[in-house]
Amino acid sequence: MRKLNQNGSFIVMLTLSFSLLGTFIGFALDFGHAYLARARLHRLVDAAALSAAKSLQGQTGFEAKATRAACDSMVTNGATVVMTATGTCEASTGAPIKVAVGFFDVQVPGGPPLRHVQITADDFVSTTFLRFLSWLVPGDYSTIPIKAMAQAGPERPIDLMLVLDRSGSMTQPDGTGKPKINSLKTTVNEFLDNSFSSLDRVGMVSFASRGCGDGTGRDSTTSSNCVADVDLDLATTSFLTTLKSRVNSLVAEGLTNTMEAIQTARRSMAVVFDDPNRATTRKAVLLITDGQPTALRRVSDSDCKRNPRDGTLLASPGDSGSFPSGCKHGATESDRMRRQPLGSGGQANWETIPPGSGTLVGIQLFRDVVRCTRSLINCVTNGAMYEANILRNCGYSNSGCTAAGAHDIVVFAIAIGRPDPTPNYSLDRNAKCLLARIANATDIINTGTSTLETMSTLCQAPADTTSDGDTHADLQEGWPCGTGPCIDNSQEKGKVYVVDLNGNVQAQLQVVFKDIASILKLRLTL
Repeated sequence: MRKLNQNGSFIVMLTLSFSLLGTFIGFALDFGHAYLARARLHRLVDAAALSAAKSLQGQTGFEAKATRAACDSMVTNGATVVMTATGTCEASTGAPIKVAVGFFDVQVPGGPPLRHVQITADDFVSTTFLRFLSWLVPGDYSTIPIKAMAQAGPERPIDLMLVLDRSGSMTQPDGTGKPKINSLKTTVNEFLDNSFSSLDRVGMVSFASRGCGDGTGRDSTTSSNCVADVDLDLATTSFLTTLKSRVNSLVAEGLTNTMEAIQTARRSMAVVFDDPNRATTRKAVLLITDGQPTALRRVSDSDCKRNPRDGTLLASPGDSGSFPSGCKHGATESDRMRRQPLGSGGQANWETIPPGSGTLVGIQLFRDVVRCTRSLINCVTNGAMYEANILRNCGYSNSGCTAAGAHDIVVFAIAIGRPDPTPNYSLDRNAKCLLARIANATDIINTGTSTLETMSTLCQAPADTTSDGDTHADLQEGWPCGTGPCIDNSQEKGKVYVVDLNGNVQAQLQVVFKDIASILKLRLTL
């Protein structure tokens, strides 16, 4: 029998194999081209989403601007598109790429919803080999559709007021021998350099015997209400330079008028609450101090001649000389009420009530003054705790703030001192309790020992109630939310940090500022 010639069959099989292999290689090339084009489209969309989110500023009313930013970004990165309407970019030449710019709201803690952006892009890639598939399977294989989508939200801009203590005790050295005021200047300026952009606003209030400075680092001598040392403004590079210069000029002297400083910060924050372009910003106040308030501010000379607790008229001053002519409305050393140690010639001989009766009530009057520097507690003047409550609740149309429905201010407090539970130390547990009340914080973070103290533990009357006649009862009485320690759950909760003067204050402050920056600059990009 005749044998078949297998050479021809082999050639046919080999030809078919190479044809199939070539077809698959061609398909792989087309799909590989499509994969690369899709990756490029994703990069275009990612960049466009970030650019649009920045222009959107997290709020309504900027959709057209955000669309323009998205289209311009894609052009900058090589896509030939043009904005055709709000929410749409289309190809001007070449491949018919189409870009949709959509917007949606995301609810965030501590404020109104933030407006986010979604970019969707549709394009196609022309094929070379895949189109031959139509010989086997009916259809159009001349292009491969590609799609990319990205969502982005803004890095929330910040409106921040720094409230900086420059009282005389800020000259105390820390465990390394460096004065507290020097560490404050260094770390605040580092914080400003590393944490803020041109979208943020940063202002400053410095305080000692007055709750505002004069621009040269000392108490303001104006007879009007305090104004911020540096008001809130756009934190451009030149503005930050000005702000840092004011920080560097601070001079440590005088007493501690925390109440007026917080009041001054509230007036400045009220302005940004009324600015519709700042509706979604993160609003915060950062108080840095080294102890309890020791001075307050009355609104008139006649008020200064009266007991701040009950409004009764005071007689002529005793040996202390603390009321040479009331406390007027000025700013010199003798023009405001101040806390002094008890003792002969001190506030124990400060006042007689009724006038001329010879009955000394210095301890009680001293107690009234100290209480009223810190809280309301039936006082006819506002104290630090009261002013902080109004400040934190600023967004609910309280005094000085008119933007109804805006979110609260978050308050951070940093205390620099030697923690000591003994009553009347600058950072005794009652001083810490006051700071917790000011910040609406549940815990105190001791940076030197990395320990926590709770408000419920701190806000208790001290065992020793006789050393200066001050029982700190203002922290126990029923304002603003009942007897004992309290947190106002309708307001944003802040944080309190205690920096131990026995250690390296500058190093501890750097850690604290890093933590605060991470909270303030929380990114919302999806």
